[in-house]
Amino acid sequence: MQVYHSSILRSFFTVLLVACSLVSFAQTSKTDSLKNRLQSAVGKDRYDLLFGIAYELFDVDNQEAVKYATDANLLAQELGDSLAITRSGRIRGQLLRRVDNTLESITQLEYILPIAKRNSYLSEEKIILNALAVSYTFIANYDKALEYNFQSLEIREREGDKKAISMALNNIGLVYYKLSNFEQSLDFYTRALNAKQEVNDSFDLEILLINIGLCYNKMSDHERAQEFVNQAFKICGEKCDSQIRMQGEFVLGLSSFEFEEYSKSLIHFNTALDLSKEMGDRRFEAEISHYQGKLKMIDKDFPSAVDWMKRAIELSKSSGYNGILISSFLELSKLYNETSNFQQASYYQNEYIHLKDSIYSGELIKNLAKIQANYEERVNLQTIRERDENIKLQNELIARQRLQYIFIVLVSILVVLLATVLIWANRRQHRHNAALSEAKRVIEDQNKELTKSNEELDRRVQQKTRDLFLTNESLTQVNEELDNFIYRTSHDIRGPLVTLKGVCNVALLDVKDTLAIDYLNRLDLTAEKLNSILTRLLIVNQINHSDLEASTIDFKEMIDNILVSERKNGLPSNLSIEYQIDPSVKLISDHALIRIVLENLIDNSIKFYNTSERIKPYVKIKVDRGNADKIRIRVEDNGIGINPRDKDQIFHLFVRASERSETGGIGLYLSKLSTHRLGGEIILADTSERGTTFMVLIPADLRPILEKRREEEELRKKDKALREKEMQAREKAGDYEAVIGISSKQNNLLTS
Repeated sequence: MQVYHSSILRSFFTVLLVACSLVSFAQTSKTDSLKNRLQSAVGKDRYDLLFGIAYELFDVDNQEAVKYATDANLLAQELGDSLAITRSGRIRGQLLRRVDNTLESITQLEYILPIAKRNSYLSEEKIILNALAVSYTFIANYDKALEYNFQSLEIREREGDKKAISMALNNIGLVYYKLSNFEQSLDFYTRALNAKQEVNDSFDLEILLINIGLCYNKMSDHERAQEFVNQAFKICGEKCDSQIRMQGEFVLGLSSFEFEEYSKSLIHFNTALDLSKEMGDRRFEAEISHYQGKLKMIDKDFPSAVDWMKRAIELSKSSGYNGILISSFLELSKLYNETSNFQQASYYQNEYIHLKDSIYSGELIKNLAKIQANYEERVNLQTIRERDENIKLQNELIARQRLQYIFIVLVSILVVLLATVLIWANRRQHRHNAALSEAKRVIEDQNKELTKSNEELDRRVQQKTRDLFLTNESLTQVNEELDNFIYRTSHDIRGPLVTLKGVCNVALLDVKDTLAIDYLNRLDLTAEKLNSILTRLLIVNQINHSDLEASTIDFKEMIDNILVSERKNGLPSNLSIEYQIDPSVKLISDHALIRIVLENLIDNSIKFYNTSERIKPYVKIKVDRGNADKIRIRVEDNGIGINPRDKDQIFHLFVRASERSETGGIGLYLSKLSTHRLGGEIILADTSERGTTFMVLIPADLRPILEKRREEEELRKKDKALREKEMQAREKAGDYEAVIGISSKQNNLLTS
């Protein structure tokens, strides 16, 4: 009877668990942690924990692991997750076989196999096929076992995984061993060993060597059998685990049995039996019990022999190990015939015949032949494909060589043609070189002329650049003098103007004539308007020359202060003023210039309100975000509007679009000047009610603009210093004519 080591046939999932099972303390700790988390988990999380516990308990406590795997499978079906159903069903099927519930294991695995195939879960499908083949081998359903093994082998060969191929070949060898086809079994075992050696795979190598030893044992080559078993023991040495020692002792017991060394055989069988009981391996315990019975029969100890055989039958029936059951029925039939208990002999003879016919039926032989034929046909087709590929490669090689020969001939022809062309080209090149030498001489003469022209052009460009620099300096000086003139004039006029207002006020106290009082009031009002204009002119100078400071602007506070000032000056009774400020607006700019912009736009809307009794006048102020880096200020009114012909002029200094203007058209100029100083722009648009809307777009952060202006000013100063240095150098060199010319131009500009 063939020895079968479960670890060689287990799935890749079980392979991954071997290392974990060696560290029982750490595993127990992890299992306890998963169980604690399980108490509060639901849904998919609960499934993952149930599956994880079953995974950790695999080959540690298989009975408990079955419970968690079953719960995980039921929950997966409730969730309707096909992958979870496949994985939990597969591990449950593997565990059921390990607790000797082989038939239920087959039912579970055959249920989930179509699910895995339908959803292309190839990694799961391989493990399921392998597990089904093992289970069917245990219950002696060899045609199904062989069919699933060949399916598994085909997938693994397609993937080219030598380790997995070795495992599948070993499983097939086991089936042929069970069918007593020892030559075929040895062939597959040997192929499995070769596959392992190709990739230097040592996993479960000892078990494979023991299986090969079993084959030699059945082929009456007992020395080779013992040689392979001893080789297996040599590999693991003192570290051989219980499974290897159990199977090795069993094989050595069989070899001794075949050599008729019964006392030595008994020692090996007893050691293997103790190990099987220690491990809870009921299949091995049944098989060893069977051989213990055979030893007792040889010793003529028939009562003990009956007990051992019945023990083997009991273990085989409970676990579905039909191969052992058939052999035990046969041995009991022989034993009772020898003891003249023909009734019992007949009973066990009938049991033997019935079970053997049910297993080794004609249908089994036919199925085995069909499966074997399909496999051989697939192998033949593979061989034919490989041969066709070799022929194709040879044809391609011949075609490639033919192309190489053609290429060599063509290259030779091209070399001859190229040599001819080179000789002709060389002669022509001599003629061209002579022409090129003449052309080179002409080009050199032209380059000399061009160099002179470039030098003259550079001199003129430098002269023009100096002229432009002096012009800019002159314009800057003129602008500064103009600003200074406005500033001084405003101050100079303000003194007499204040005196005039004082005289008017004193005269109003003394004069009693009504007409004179009217004249004096008008004169005082005019003086006040003139004072306002002078104040705004001073603001122009302030805007142009003030150092800007960036700070956070509080629009609500600023608008409230402006409206308080406007109310002090008097507002129309029916004028509605409202404002709306977007809370997300954050403006970092110069406080004084922002106030000038808002103050003049609001004052302008109030000043030119609509006096018609049919219209309710209003002023609407709105502050929001224009785009990513601009703040938008809108001042809208339904006042008297602006004539279209004045739209392009209203922002100019001293331009008035209405007779109501009391400041000489300075307010909108101040708004525009302040906006430009802040890096923004101001736009005028008509409203639907023929009023006006002023829209100001200002950068949300003034600091980068100020930094850029400082850099430009530094560059301008450096450029000015460089120009002055160049002029001084020219003066020292005696270029007095150029200096006189420049000074003359400068005087002309200043005079003009």
